[in-house]
Amino acid sequence: MENGISFVDTSENYGLASRPKSLSAEQILCQCIDTNMDATPIVASTISNPWRSLKQGTGVRIGGSAILKAIEGSGERLGSSAIDLYQVPANMFHIGAPGAVASALCAAMDQGLINNIGVKNMSKSKMKSFNSKLNKIGGYSITSNQFEFSLINRKAWNSGLIAACKSLGIIPVASNPLGDGLASGVYSAANPTGGQVSKKQPFDFKTLDKYTTLHDVMASVQGKVQKRLEKENSALKDRRDRYGGPSINTDITTTQIAINYIVAKGCVPMPNVKNPKEADEIIGCLGWSLSDDEVKMLDNAADMSDKGRVV
Repeated sequence: MENGISFVDTSENYGLASRPKSLSAEQILCQCIDTNMDATPIVASTISNPWRSLKQGTGVRIGGSAILKAIEGSGERLGSSAIDLYQVPANMFHIGAPGAVASALCAAMDQGLINNIGVKNMSKSKMKSFNSKLNKIGGYSITSNQFEFSLINRKAWNSGLIAACKSLGIIPVASNPLGDGLASGVYSAANPTGGQVSKKQPFDFKTLDKYTTLHDVMASVQGKVQKRLEKENSALKDRRDRYGGPSINTDITTTQIAINYIVAKGCVPMPNVKNPKEADEIIGCLGWSLSDDEVKMLDNAADMSDKGRVV
């Protein structure tokens, strides 16, 4: 937060079993916000699928009123009068009249319960249809569509989903931008444990071997970026000494290459951060970007890996 990374994604379903102890994800996030008054995050929360809610014992949800009640519940747990971004999953089958989900979200916008409407994993056709429905009912539009996208999973790019988002003014949010670690470049056929002797390798050799070309090119791009930024940093040193200002991060990692690849494709990356060390590495993605040639190198390597070619 102190370094400008302010987007936090949660769900009413995360930590549901701990809700009676005020330790669900939304409730913990509320406590964090309350104890850090100088930093206000942009919070996104997600409604649980009604069938999952029924299975987990949180009751039957029918009609738009149930969705509004769910939104109000998330707002109370987050300690927020209005949730910044409220998301609905594409596979959500809600019991109610046709358009109940869209109508409820528009009503929530009208009542000031949410500030923006987001969706998760919506295809191009369904996204366009749902966006039109929101516009027709309340004059609103989808703000964001969240889906998986990484160097090892580029379906959203190849299918035209990201382009469709941009054409509609919808922000594409990339979840799992490191592909569970496989797209980070930390694990490779030559380094299956990520350099940790005592650690069990998370991927089998066949999987790592498939991405050898990609991992090699990521390491090459890492070196190119680091040299380029060191040169830029040195050129700006005299100006910083005279006028102040932050230096450019030059301790580049392949993880940062993977994250900034997502940015280069016009998406908002949403990596998981479990500890301060990982937070520092993500902060190191700020202040620089990949060149067009570097992005092309990664695209070509990813294409070869997708086709099972190792060079």
